[in-house]
Amino acid sequence: MFILAAALIVAGVALFVAAPLGIGLVGARAKSSGELQVERHEHDRGLAVQGLRELEFDREMGKLSDADYQSMHKALEDRALTAMAAVEKIRDRADKAANAKKPIVTPRTQARRAAAPAPRRIDPIPTLVVHHEPPQPPQAAPSTTAASRKISFCPECGTRAAIDSKFCAQCGIAIQPMGAAIARSE
Repeated sequence: MFILAAALIVAGVALFVAAPLGIGLVGARAKSSGELQVERHEHDRGLAVQGLRELEFDREMGKLSDADYQSMHKALEDRALTAMAAVEKIRDRADKAANAKKPIVTPRTQARRAAAPAPRRIDPIPTLVVHHEPPQPPQAAPSTTAASRKISFCPECGTRAAIDSKFCAQCGIAIQPMGAAIARSE
């Protein structure tokens, strides 16, 4: 009896330790080809962004000439932007496919829904909900000199970006030029 209990304990520990190496005890969900492509492009973007960070570090340490830096920076930036554009294209296609599967609502369907009585839901315990919003501090109006310079900063990491940049070279997030944001708010 003791040998059987010991064998069961050893088998349980072996399964627990080996679970992360295989599909696990529950099983893994198969990924679609779109998800695999997104992961591959995200990985490629991450490698390019890491390369840009290392390139910047090497330049500041004096290991690269300006010409080498410019050519390598352009290649890495193009690689990151290509990967981000591919991910965005795949996600747009997935969104379009999901929207295509939604049922089309015609005026006749809307009329039927409007004519049908709405189900009544009775709250068993009436409650009073009071929302308190903290006062907002006054915001200063943007100066015209700041708007005319059109300096862009990444909203995620705060890195200064080129005027015509669509993505941050540091973290890869999509950025919006300050001039366009100020023009929309006015």
